[in-house]
Amino acid sequence: MEMSTQVPATPPASDRTDGPDQPGTDPGSRGPRSPRLTRWRAALARPGAPTSLVVTLFLIAAALWAAGGGPYVNLIAQSCAIFAIASVGQSILVGGAGQIALSGGAFMGIGAFTAGIMARWGVESFPIILLTSVLVGWTVGIVSGLPGLRFKGLYLLLSSLALQFIVTSLTRQYQAANEPAGLVLPPLTIGSWDLSHGTGLYWLLIIILLVVSALTALVERTGVGLAWRALKESEVAAAMSGVDVVRWKLYAFAASGAVTAMAGCLFAYWVGRADYESYTLTLTITLVTMIFIGGVNSRLGAIIGAVVISVLPYFLQNQVSVWIQDAGLNFDWYLSNVSTVNAGLFSLLFVLVILFEPEGIEGILHKVESKVRGLLRRARVKKEAGR
Repeated sequence: MEMSTQVPATPPASDRTDGPDQPGTDPGSRGPRSPRLTRWRAALARPGAPTSLVVTLFLIAAALWAAGGGPYVNLIAQSCAIFAIASVGQSILVGGAGQIALSGGAFMGIGAFTAGIMARWGVESFPIILLTSVLVGWTVGIVSGLPGLRFKGLYLLLSSLALQFIVTSLTRQYQAANEPAGLVLPPLTIGSWDLSHGTGLYWLLIIILLVVSALTALVERTGVGLAWRALKESEVAAAMSGVDVVRWKLYAFAASGAVTAMAGCLFAYWVGRADYESYTLTLTITLVTMIFIGGVNSRLGAIIGAVVISVLPYFLQNQVSVWIQDAGLNFDWYLSNVSTVNAGLFSLLFVLVILFEPEGIEGILHKVESKVRGLLRRARVKKEAGR
């Protein structure tokens, strides 16, 4: 009896699972590529993603280093965290929704004086005081956004500037009538934990910054963020596309005011009192400078700008002064006019950024990344051509 042998047919190319062109397979490897690894590679292939990852890792490393860097370094890091929260709040309005305003210092003052007034009324619970400051900032943000429904550009800028002067005047009068030296806040405690100073306060500020940044990122990924981006591009086009311009404009002002007021409350706890002299137009200009120097179009840029502007005065005072004195020059004039020089330096940096690099430090880093990608691409092409 003759036996026949059947050879299995070769499966068609569409049914193969081990070919190099099959999704999830790494060419040249013997096994399938991990889907998670594939997603990571696709994410890092997007322009700007490597830069954001490197900057984020650098900021995390700097935050961990500052935690054990001694009391002085820790104090500077606390300042960076507070102003990073305020910068994120301002970036929601300016970078997210494209609404120009000069009232950041006013909202920080609102948060600080809300905390101070509640402390005078006998409220000592930090979570309650912080939440109340956020709610007051949200409410005032909606009210301050009403002129933005009719004005934009320079006129909106002037109306926000009016809010700055109104808040400064009201807080000055309230402080003069009740606590001329400033409204004293109780020690920052949560339960039995004393977080009024040191690394405890530092980690609390870092946690709040991370929560605020994460919530802002989540909001920007929803329809709210899409509506804000539409407003930034063109309010007319957004309205024609069905976006409720009035609603989302007010939400942008409210969200920005709430986060910035939170930063003001934390700042008041940090210094131990609420003093109107800390929340003037100079602070407003400083906040605007932070978001433009770091990068106005992202939260990461706002944090970068806050860190740079917060650290720069300490660097000038403690390092540059030593270098100049070692060179035999007199630096006493700077030491006696620190605030004036810093304000002028921030203004100069702001003008230079607007003129030469509107995308700020983050934009510069993205351009460097683009050049590196181009060099690697050309090197790869030359290598393949030489085979």
